[in-house]
Amino acid sequence: MTYGIDFGTSNSVVARWTGNGTEVIRVDSAGLPAEWNRPGFDELFPSVVSLRDIQRTLCFGWAAKCETAEPQDAVKRMLASRPKGMDEDGVSSVGTVPEEHEVWLGDEPFRSTTVAAALFDQMKAGVRRNLREMEEAVVTVPANATGAARYRTRAAARLAHIKVKALINEPTAAAISYAHDFPGEGRFLVFDWGGGTIDVTILEHYDGIFDEMASRGITALGGLEFDEELVKLVLAKLGTRPERLTRVEARRWRRHVELTKIALSQPGTEQVLFEPLGGGLSPVVIHREEFEQAVTHLVRRALVPLEECLQDVGLTTDDLDAVLMIGGTSQIPLVRREVERALGREVVDAQLCKPMTAVARGAAITAAEIDGLVPDTTISVATSHDLGLSFEAGGRRGFATLIPRYSTLPARGTRSAMPAVRGASKVVLEIVEGDGKRAADDERTFPLARLELPVPQPTADPQSNVFDVDYHYDRSGILKVHAKAKHTGAVILDEELDCFGRDGTPIAQGLDRELQRLLRRIDEPAVTATTRTPKPVEHVGAPALPTEPPDGKDTPTLVVDGRGIMTVGRTAASPRPPSMRLLGSALTAIRRRFPDRRVVTVLGTDIVHAVEYDEQYLVDQAVAEGLIVTVPLASPQAVLNVAQQLSAVVVSMEDLTRLRTPHPWVMEKGRFVKLAKVERDWVFV
Repeated sequence: MTYGIDFGTSNSVVARWTGNGTEVIRVDSAGLPAEWNRPGFDELFPSVVSLRDIQRTLCFGWAAKCETAEPQDAVKRMLASRPKGMDEDGVSSVGTVPEEHEVWLGDEPFRSTTVAAALFDQMKAGVRRNLREMEEAVVTVPANATGAARYRTRAAARLAHIKVKALINEPTAAAISYAHDFPGEGRFLVFDWGGGTIDVTILEHYDGIFDEMASRGITALGGLEFDEELVKLVLAKLGTRPERLTRVEARRWRRHVELTKIALSQPGTEQVLFEPLGGGLSPVVIHREEFEQAVTHLVRRALVPLEECLQDVGLTTDDLDAVLMIGGTSQIPLVRREVERALGREVVDAQLCKPMTAVARGAAITAAEIDGLVPDTTISVATSHDLGLSFEAGGRRGFATLIPRYSTLPARGTRSAMPAVRGASKVVLEIVEGDGKRAADDERTFPLARLELPVPQPTADPQSNVFDVDYHYDRSGILKVHAKAKHTGAVILDEELDCFGRDGTPIAQGLDRELQRLLRRIDEPAVTATTRTPKPVEHVGAPALPTEPPDGKDTPTLVVDGRGIMTVGRTAASPRPPSMRLLGSALTAIRRRFPDRRVVTVLGTDIVHAVEYDEQYLVDQAVAEGLIVTVPLASPQAVLNVAQQLSAVVVSMEDLTRLRTPHPWVMEKGRFVKLAKVERDWVFV
């Protein structure tokens, strides 16, 4: 039996084909708290992982979301990492390796693919509790997901021993579900807005075929952003903010904000009483009108891909047969009204296309179609990006399109390649996804791989070393590359891409062991900084620090550049606030390495203000005790200015020696130490 899995940013859903319809498997309904017991919520599995506050053991789903102080959500966003846009010299580089984001559980970092695999594992366990086995599945991904998101999603499911028979776009899955329940052909527009992403897709359904025509979206805009706006609104009405809450109270406060958003999204609810925790603050009333004013700018942003999608295919609203709205955010009344206003027509009622489960149901129908259980149905999806090759083009990187956007899968493109000059030992193929109308080093371009084809006869004329290269997307949108020597027919390369960037490392390499280590935390308490025996770390090239401070003070000082430490691993794909936990972990390592020094951390006020409110008192306390120095903008120059005044050694994750002209002392022996993060360890270079 093949299942359908909607792996979501906020919630995931599992469904299966019953023979003539679909049913949702309630994989975590037993953990549903009373305050969340609303219609349909028992069908959801929150995509959340955390450590229990006291036991420090691992938990998932509703328990992680509602019973712990540090729930880790939005793991799905972290799978869609972007490449680093600049190298160390500040030069744009299309071939650099995209970051694998980390999720911190206690004092241990785990790669986002590993954490996603653990969530898949728990969904599989939930199906088993329903006396079934989920060994195969069709898994959904956002329509505009980059190569990283697709590859890592599949890798995560495979690590959980779930065979992925296909990856299908979420809007397509919703349209399949709707068309199955209400048979009929036509052209559908799917407005898919969930917890983390928005996708607008236009599809055609004819002769049993579902064909994507166009898709546009925004990868980091969803319910999480609505929560942030509601937090600002509540704080403004309170006239302050909850201070010095316990971690449990802070977690309950955040979830209370989310419940308030859900309540304000229900038809007929015009106001909600918000009762803050922590004492000293009176309840306030949040009106729907206030909430809608606070999130109007988000809704306006969401209408942009709607307009772009229609323009891409040259259609008007009169050409549409149905408009489907799926995902939790799309059910907010303001969102539905604005979409109807923009299109000038009504959307399909939520009772006819269930917004929270339609995607999983469509994936289950797709699984049944692949297994030959749904007659007279052919499900076809299309590529969401141009596939191409990057090449040098006068200081920029050109983009040579191989397979254009909206090509129906499976899709194929071919192109010959040969050495540029006689004597070359290899031909390099830099494969990218993005917009073929833009340069390949544009920020919207994603590098898939850098392949090297060995030249059979380097000394021969380049025309004698021509390769025929075939690029083939399978039904899941996974790319395979086949290259052979044109003159001899010898196969040089024939593999499925499973790597990103220059080093060619498979994305799943080592993740199986990391997953085992993570899942052991279900039964074994996590090791914390206070209980773990310090692991010896090789400090590569650590300089010999002076035993006496330059200015003769009794206690030498060490100035830490804190801005990079608190935001390490944070990008547009992982937009979490600066972390005091990261800073604390680094400072522990710094004090262990340099026990005889007074440590002062420099932070910019922008970083201080961005810290989550339940960690704010830690910052205030450190500032009051002189452990943190705040400056208007913590630029490298500002950090060095503080260090110069204190005659201190500097520790930074950046190479500050590039500022040796205005600060020549930084080149003196023992005055600068570079800090690097290697998996869970902090290393001094």
